[in-house]
Amino acid sequence: MNEFERRWKLGATAARAAGDAPPPVAPFGFATRVVTAAQSAPVAALATLWQHLAWRALGGVAAALAAMIALDAAMATEESPLTAEVANTVSELFWLQE
Repeated sequence: MNEFERRWKLGATAARAAGDAPPPVAPFGFATRVVTAAQSAPVAALATLWQHLAWRALGGVAAALAAMIALDAAMATEESPLTAEVANTVSELFWLQE
């Protein structure tokens, strides 16, 4: 709270010292130069914009896929997930024979 009061007084003092000076004026022809520069810039085609967007999306998907593959490799067990366990096979055979 003390820091806020000090900064508030410092800002108020600086505002009082600034007075009512008018804001600086832009040089003559500044707006015309800005508009001319904006109109002379080449406009990108819509296909180019879509292509950039597609490449960025592809990069993001590739990064997510690489992260998933790395996570799967880190969590992999010794056994293949497709091999059935003996206990499951025996219990299924037992229940099917009844």
